[in-house]
Amino acid sequence: MQQHDYDPPEQFGGSASAVLRCLRELVELTGQDRTDAPPVLELQFGDILTLTSLAFDAPQPFLCVSVYLPRCALVAAAAPPLASPAYPGAEWLWDASEGRYIILHSIEIAQLADEPGLLDAILAAKDRAGAWLLSVSGQRA
Repeated sequence: MQQHDYDPPEQFGGSASAVLRCLRELVELTGQDRTDAPPVLELQFGDILTLTSLAFDAPQPFLCVSVYLPRCALVAAAAPPLASPAYPGAEWLWDASEGRYIILHSIEIAQLADEPGLLDAILAAKDRAGAWLLSVSGQRA
């Protein structure tokens, strides 16, 4: 019987440096360019793109997940996602040159337990942004 060593994911314990280490590892695993700059994890889900980084320039560091929604027409009557209780800690932008909405999610480090929790937070941000786009435009997200 072959045994495999299993290393459970590192527990972040509210540590920005642990989250930063995890982001660096994920960037490396995805084969994205490694530089000395702070890591930005880029994940593509169909026609939705997420960019995830750690923001240190706030009183408390936080994970920033930028969700680039598919190109679409500006929905003039659309309420911004921030107006919805489903979007605490989020902002939205309209990028006219790209013809797309960008929704920025700010996630407190304390809400992230470990690597799976970080990845779940990215997926949840993507899903909420896609659901919002569907609700205001009827487009596939």
